Amino acid sequence: MVSQNTQQQAVCCDSNAEQLRQGCHHCLGQCARLLAELSSEHYARDSEVSSIGAHVRHILDRFQSFLLGLTDAAIDYDARKRDRTLECNKEAAEFALGTVARRIDEISLEDLTRSSLTITESVHPQLDAVTADSTVERELVSLISHSTHHLAIIAMLARPLGYQLGEDFGKAPSTIAHERT
Repeated sequence: MVSQNTQQQAVCCDSNAEQLRQGCHHCLGQCARLLAELSSEHYARDSEVSSIGAHVRHILDRFQSFLLGLTDAAIDYDARKRDRTLECNKEAAEFALGTVARRIDEISLEDLTRSSLTITESVHPQLDAVTADSTVERELVSLISHSTHHLAIIAMLARPLGYQLGEDFGKAPSTIAHERT
């Protein structure tokens, strides 16, 4: 017999898992919807800062690193592919966004609620990469937050080109909720 507390924890974890999936899909969906409207030229065009394609590629790199490391519970964010095709070819990026979205859906509940994994990432250019303990849930929160940050930059690059983005494009969920109250 399962205790009521254990049942409540399971519902919480299921709820968190679904919220995390939806958060990932929200970010990936914002990218996909913009790419559907964006010209190939504007996607790859460099500005003073960078290109929209560079930011989409970076978002994809982090998600792909996460998904690749999930099997072994060891994610190395420094081992990103940095595939320039995704940066310069809008159609390749659209395909990759769809693939990542499907892979997010395929993550098992067991993997989503896994208690621990390790991440490796450089945090200073003159020091070795750091390896730290984390959880799948924490990494998904980080991926969503990181993607939102890059979506905000993408918005700053796309709006001057005449693209009409939603008011909430690239905004943190907490900011949107705060603005609505």
